Amino acid sequence: MKNRNSGDEGRMKRNQRMNLMEKKIRRTPEPAKSDSHSSEEKTIMLTILVALLIIAALLVYVVFFMPAQKEPFSAIYLLDSEKQLENIPKTVVLGENSTFTLYVGVENRNDTTITYSVQVKLDELDSAEFTECFNRTLANGETWEFPVTINIDQPGSHTLLFELWFFNETKNSWDNTGSWLNLSIEAIEA
Repeated sequence: MKNRNSGDEGRMKRNQRMNLMEKKIRRTPEPAKSDSHSSEEKTIMLTILVALLIIAALLVYVVFFMPAQKEPFSAIYLLDSEKQLENIPKTVVLGENSTFTLYVGVENRNDTTITYSVQVKLDELDSAEFTECFNRTLANGETWEFPVTINIDQPGSHTLLFELWFFNETKNSWDNTGSWLNLSIEAIEA
């Protein structure tokens, strides 16, 4: 019987040890789930909100407070004898109004002083030869308007070309700005 009792005692001791271990290891209950966000989620949301506010502030600064970058350019334009756009001739009658005056305008918006040349060509569009040439140095922001008298003495379709050139000091030569005006005029006999 000794064996049996000792076996029962061993089981009892084991059970006591297990109960003792269970008491030592207290299982914490799972946290109750709620609809509110955890502190970690709140931190992430706050970080995102702060980042969005910083981006919005930078965008407002760039749009409203930074000056726009201006692209430098040269411009050429054409006006009638009254310095308007309204009465630029498209058709002339030989001997009546085939001699007329137009005003050519040049604007310098290149942030530097530039010497310009306006070459006027009548029907010699691909030729290096020109009917008249007008030169002037313009400071940045300056505009130059000057009259050009045109005389058409042959019937038919004519093309009047105004090319804008500038003096390139680096190359010590004239370069085309790429700006030009093309006016088609029909000359008829009276």
